[in-house]
Amino acid sequence: MELPDLTGRAELVRRYARVLQSFGAELGERPLVRHDTEFFPDRFEKDQASLELLVRRLQTHAGLLDVPLRVQLLTPDGLPSEGSAASCGTGGCGTGGCGTGAPEGGSADGAKLPRLVESSQGWTLNVGEAELHHPVALTTQLSLALADIFLTETESASAPVEAPREVSRDLACVALGLGLLALEGSFIYSKSCGGPSVACLTQLSVGELSVACSLFIASGGHSTRRALAHLGTTQRALLSEANDWAASNPELIRQLEEDPGQLATRVPAVQDTRGWLLRIFQRSPRRAQPARGAASFEQALAAGLGEAELLDLAQDLAREKSATKSAEKRTARSAALSSKVSSKSAPPSALADERRARERRELADLVDEALRSS
Repeated sequence: MELPDLTGRAELVRRYARVLQSFGAELGERPLVRHDTEFFPDRFEKDQASLELLVRRLQTHAGLLDVPLRVQLLTPDGLPSEGSAASCGTGGCGTGGCGTGAPEGGSADGAKLPRLVESSQGWTLNVGEAELHHPVALTTQLSLALADIFLTETESASAPVEAPREVSRDLACVALGLGLLALEGSFIYSKSCGGPSVACLTQLSVGELSVACSLFIASGGHSTRRALAHLGTTQRALLSEANDWAASNPELIRQLEEDPGQLATRVPAVQDTRGWLLRIFQRSPRRAQPARGAASFEQALAAGLGEAELLDLAQDLAREKSATKSAEKRTARSAALSSKVSSKSAPPSALADERRARERRELADLVDEALRSS
């Protein structure tokens, strides 16, 4: 498996920018949801209550908790299972992961009922009992279903969903912060008596979704290290490569963050991946403040900053070091003059305090100037 070529990546950037341009106000700022206890702290018991709690968690992370959504668990015969009549009200349900052997994304198992049914009271999400035993596939299917709901609820004549709808759904899933969950379901490897097999529950391939996730990670300033931590081997390798590529296109990321409309109307020009040393000296978009506040690379690594964030930190530290050296020379000259001119007009302790205060002010001004110019 590999990433799409540069032409394919450019088209993914354009389509992802289109999603952000059309629905950015409704998307808001979303977290990068991962398969870990930080986002899914509840124990999954493979029952109706756990399923409802899982859906509620996903709705909360995606900012869709206000959407009326009823979860219906189906038997293999396609009938509502015992206890599935309970409704989540305006929420959904549970914690989770995914697995193999799940049905196609457009329907639940059993009688192949539609995955989603819209009514005047809201939405019904159908989930087959067999799906509860495959956590990776389950969270992938639920995430894609929520992305479908989001597009249906927010599209309009002035902001239509670009065709093919399934591709826009996958990209909306990424923009909602659920991209890593979909990425896991885009390449599910399993072995059986008939030999190894690979299932893909998404419209986009694992390589294409890796590119889309890297755009979300880079434009949102998320930690690349944490994003890779809980992925499968194939997904981790491809997303790591995609993150390096995204870090090699800082102007592209800046436009995605500040004005995606610039990229939505035409296929943009993209660069190939550059070496990490070249990226250190490449001007990149301004990022979240935690990287600038880290005092050293050791502290940055301990804080879990990603590679792109560390590159920004390297640039900042280099500028601060240069500013500090200049300030030291200036303050040394000022100190020499002050000691000659003022030694007879004020007590030594007062002169020392004044000199130290002046040095701190000058150094602070230089550092602020360096940061503003970055």
